[in-house]
Amino acid sequence: MIDISATNVSFKYKTSDVNILKEINLNLEKGKFILICGPTGSGKTSLIRCINGLIPHFYRGKFYGYMKIKDIDTVSSSPALLSETIGTVFQIPENQLFSMDVERELAFSLENLGYSKEEIKSRIEKVISITRIEKLRHRPPFQLSGGEQQKVAIASLLALDPEILVLDEPLSNLDPKTSIEILNLLKKLQTSHNKTIIISEHRMESIISFVDEIIIIKDGRIIQHDNTKIVLNSDTIYSLGLDLPPIIYWLKKKQDEGIFSGEIPLNFEDQKQKLMAIFSRYKEMPNIKPIVIDIKKEEDSQEKNPIIFLNNIDHSYEIRVDQTKALDNVTCSIFPREIVAIMGSNGAGKSTLIKCISGLIKPKKGNVWIQGENIKVLPTYKIAKKVGLMFQNPDHQLFLNSVLDEIKFSLKNLHLSEEEERSRIEKTLRELNLNDISNESPFNLSGGQRKKVSLATILCRNPNILIFDEPTIGQDAEHKLRLNKLILQAQSQNKTSIIVSHDLEFVANLATRIIILEKGKILTDGNVEEIFSQSTILKRASLDKYNFNLLFKDLHNKISWMPENILNIKQLEDLISRCH
Repeated sequence: MIDISATNVSFKYKTSDVNILKEINLNLEKGKFILICGPTGSGKTSLIRCINGLIPHFYRGKFYGYMKIKDIDTVSSSPALLSETIGTVFQIPENQLFSMDVERELAFSLENLGYSKEEIKSRIEKVISITRIEKLRHRPPFQLSGGEQQKVAIASLLALDPEILVLDEPLSNLDPKTSIEILNLLKKLQTSHNKTIIISEHRMESIISFVDEIIIIKDGRIIQHDNTKIVLNSDTIYSLGLDLPPIIYWLKKKQDEGIFSGEIPLNFEDQKQKLMAIFSRYKEMPNIKPIVIDIKKEEDSQEKNPIIFLNNIDHSYEIRVDQTKALDNVTCSIFPREIVAIMGSNGAGKSTLIKCISGLIKPKKGNVWIQGENIKVLPTYKIAKKVGLMFQNPDHQLFLNSVLDEIKFSLKNLHLSEEEERSRIEKTLRELNLNDISNESPFNLSGGQRKKVSLATILCRNPNILIFDEPTIGQDAEHKLRLNKLILQAQSQNKTSIIVSHDLEFVANLATRIIILEKGKILTDGNVEEIFSQSTILKRASLDKYNFNLLFKDLHNKISWMPENILNIKQLEDLISRCH
């Protein structure tokens, strides 16, 4: 049975000159788990908006073709009617949360659809239990972390129990453990209740083994739609710079080199068996250790004085019912040239910490010192000259009519010459590949593109401290690589970078140090290799689901000379180059 069909669907936003979708043809069967993927700005979110009826009813423009949900034409129907069949979690969960507490948020849609009080209560208790948000039920959504908001948005969708679930970047704000839990839940809904699940997602580390089909979209066109195994064993998906699991990329490369024949394995156990077969041909190489970045090696070149010093920071939000602290006695020093990843489970206090460092929040207790100055007494504009903060939600820092206007405005208070201002703008547009959309309104762009624009407004100001809150959300592998290079370039210029992220691969490839928070306190602080070797700590912080690292930990138990802490492709290739 066909749940969703599209015939020659094209769409152009009212404020745009070009079609964002071009001649889309689809037939999606009931009960399938489907992944939509493609480069940043390729049209994934617009396709989802067509499926759930927001295009053309909410997002205006020129719509061509036919989109049907269970034989209901989305153009002649209404979004309200469609919502009884199809439910959506949006790319930015904050945009769909508006009630005064989480419990009311979950009840709102159910009340509108006329469910009884008993049924509403039953459904709320059920979804609170399965999404594990009991501690959030009496808290206002706007006081939650991005990951907590994501959980609430998913719970709201599950409470409605629609036949078709559409989720736009649902894993982007979630810690790895919660991501797996949500995927397992969605898979259960698919297999036990015959639900159709459609997910648009950039970060595919966790999701590949769950999906039945993959739709690849590029420049508004579907260029491949097939079952997962066929897609990942053909060349198309590897040519687009997508954020595939690193082990999949590596196995594809070895397949092309003739190192092994047969299909690329997609699940953990099959991948482990394939790696064992590959490494069994190498002779034993005792005492091999992968090359890692060790912060201790750079101590001699660092200044003795920290660029950031946090002294006994406490902070709590007065509106929280449970009166728990967002930050609890946090003390640490961060030095010039460090690339520090701040990690931890959803709600651990990560975003609150960087807001204190950037001066957006004044801690209830303690002091923040930046370059020797206590920022408690500094006006915000002076702090902004020292610290550049890229927000988790790019909509919080974008408000002008074009990308170019946003970048120009960010330079307004620096009093640059016209030549210097022009030079910085041109350099930033070039480095972030934004020239083609420089005259577009930020609000017509995809979530990933808006992330790039918010990054541009920070980089062009050239502050000594760069803070990135979930910078890889909505970004393909090509942009992540570009961001990696920009951060390393900043390090070479003696700048300090702080990255809040759940993207374990990105952190493993880049960070010199990891600070893990748990319930507002520092759980551990060390270099990357040290942190990734602490299985108990990673589990407590919901960070123990990095398959690339787990594969080699398991292989270490089978192949004695295999190092257990291989964190990225570079280290893996270095190991192979030293094997016989």
